[in-house]
Amino acid sequence: MVRKIDWESQIGRRLKLRDLHVFSTVVQRGSMAKAAQHLGVSQPAVSEVIADLEHALGVRLLDRGAQGIAPTIYGGALLKRSVAVFDELKQSIRDIEFLADATTGEVRIACTQSLEYTLLPEIILRFCEQYPRGISRGCATENMIASSSARRRRFSMSPRSMT
Repeated sequence: MVRKIDWESQIGRRLKLRDLHVFSTVVQRGSMAKAAQHLGVSQPAVSEVIADLEHALGVRLLDRGAQGIAPTIYGGALLKRSVAVFDELKQSIRDIEFLADATTGEVRIACTQSLEYTLLPEIILRFCEQYPRGISRGCATENMIASSSARRRRFSMSPRSMT
């Protein structure tokens, strides 16, 4: 019977992002020695991180052999979710950079229909020239400028993706 892993005592307080990074580097590099060299740490330090992870989770994460290492099914599951964790963390850093950048943001424009088709296109063009990191969301700016027959248009500025 598989034992249940207690989040608070075994994982929540013991698992670190560094551990997941070391684990994923070991799998990527195919050996603990290559991972250690890549990370700039000793091979015993990498082995200790992996052993601590395996102990905390209560399962073997890596198969070790003459050809190097390969993740077990448990290691594969941890690796898959680790990738998601790091992707989310990277996105949160991008979000923080965006929020901290005073030249980016969102602009919502409300105006009468007559201004929408006369003055607003020129204002939007100037704004986009002055703040090139903004992009239009909703209808495309070009469509708003080119077509004055549409009844209702929406325009807002939001940050460009940094990836």
